[in-house]
Amino acid sequence: MLEPEDTLKLNVLIATSIAIRIDSYKLTVVGLNAQFKEQTIELKPNGDSEVYLKAVKKLLVTQVLGAMGGYPSYLKRWSRMGQVESSNLESLLKLGEVEAVVAVANSTNLNNELLKLTWWCATNTDSQAEIGRFLLTKPFVLDTSTGREIAQYLLEFLPFVNDTEQLIDTTSLVLQGNLIEQEDKDRLWKQGQRKTAFLIGFVERMTDNLPNELNIQAKHFQHDDLQIVNSKQSQVFLTTLSHILKKINQEYVLYRALEALGNYMQHDKINPQRSINNINTQIESLNIAVGGEQDKINARLLLAGVSEQLVVSTISAHNLTGSAIRKKLANVLTPIQDALKTLTA
Repeated sequence: MLEPEDTLKLNVLIATSIAIRIDSYKLTVVGLNAQFKEQTIELKPNGDSEVYLKAVKKLLVTQVLGAMGGYPSYLKRWSRMGQVESSNLESLLKLGEVEAVVAVANSTNLNNELLKLTWWCATNTDSQAEIGRFLLTKPFVLDTSTGREIAQYLLEFLPFVNDTEQLIDTTSLVLQGNLIEQEDKDRLWKQGQRKTAFLIGFVERMTDNLPNELNIQAKHFQHDDLQIVNSKQSQVFLTTLSHILKKINQEYVLYRALEALGNYMQHDKINPQRSINNINTQIESLNIAVGGEQDKINARLLLAGVSEQLVVSTISAHNLTGSAIRKKLANVLTPIQDALKTLTA
């Protein structure tokens, strides 16, 4: 049971707030009013604090949604699927429930006002970084001050990210548009020379604006199919992928690197395949003969057929990690590296 004083204060908070969050560590409930001013209630549990917090959430959901028994179970299933009705979004941000905030962050009906409230509700919760990543997938967020605030938070949070996929996703998301300053991008690029997961974000998000520290020059290949690799930026892109693949020791870095490479080099007559031999069979069937540039044409077409399909089954079957990935997949990685060298040498 809630203490009568807390019940009274919570009812007033619900009536005067447009968003509510709960700090389970400090045992406080914070409301945000229409003037964007915070109001804080310090809870006074009469027993187990976890049980008390559940009672607080039950009161919130009962008063806000009229739902007895706590947070609606259907939202737990849908919160990460963007299937929450737009008419309910404002109410969900008054529940003090992180899953409800995730549901709003994943909604396709966000606007700038809801964005601000959602990010405020995420602040100081265990899911703040996850919610921030969800929000930065919305195109309109990139041109907002809240978007830049989210990106700055994620940037500062990066050193504490141990999951490789989250590291890649976070890097890729903060590199969008002008979310972060150029000096921050330069620092990430420098870190990527040691930890290549950072570089995946660059080759996914900044294919036409990669740092050219090595002063890499454009090529002058003649065949139409080689124009895609002639520019300085395309050469920096291919050189960066070569650097990433030389250091591969993590499966998700490899998957994303191959997907980025194949997507960039795609060709309307080459489809991604499960083996290098199958890609070469496709190339031979095209019967393209161009004399002096034949090796370069073959290299370009081979890279067009690259994707994670080439490696995922082998890595899964043998549970490969670390340097074992490079050794076991030499039959795949060596032809790809040779093709990259042919186009960049």
